[in-house]
Amino acid sequence: MSDAKNRAFRLETFRAVLDRIIPADDYPGALDNGVDSFILSLWDAGLVADCEAIDQGLLDLDAQTSGRFSMLSSESQDLLLAEHKEETWFSILCELAAEGFYADPANGANPDAISWRMIGYRPGLPEGPSGPCENPQDAVRGRLRA
Repeated sequence: MSDAKNRAFRLETFRAVLDRIIPADDYPGALDNGVDSFILSLWDAGLVADCEAIDQGLLDLDAQTSGRFSMLSSESQDLLLAEHKEETWFSILCELAAEGFYADPANGANPDAISWRMIGYRPGLPEGPSGPCENPQDAVRGRLRA
């Protein structure tokens, strides 16, 4: 999936963290919505800010759990991540997860616009009275076509 030569963290840990940042509920979570692939693509393209911090943070998390973070219960994972919530690496990873989760499907995540449907977003111009101002010429043209 991704070229591992420029990152040291374990993919299992990375994916488990993403799964806790955006867990599945009535809708798919981060992993089912392609967030891991989205972030790894950005990483490999050199588009992740402070990737060294993320790399080190995930390595530290693995060291803290003897490489078993992904095998811990959700509750245990959440408690451990709460200890890191103020750290730069975790903040950046949360932002990247949100970007991927709500991304335009053309950008490599959010297949079938799952998260867009979840929040009721429909791409396109707004409709109704809060939409763009109507051009009086359009109203006249519309009556002429009727």
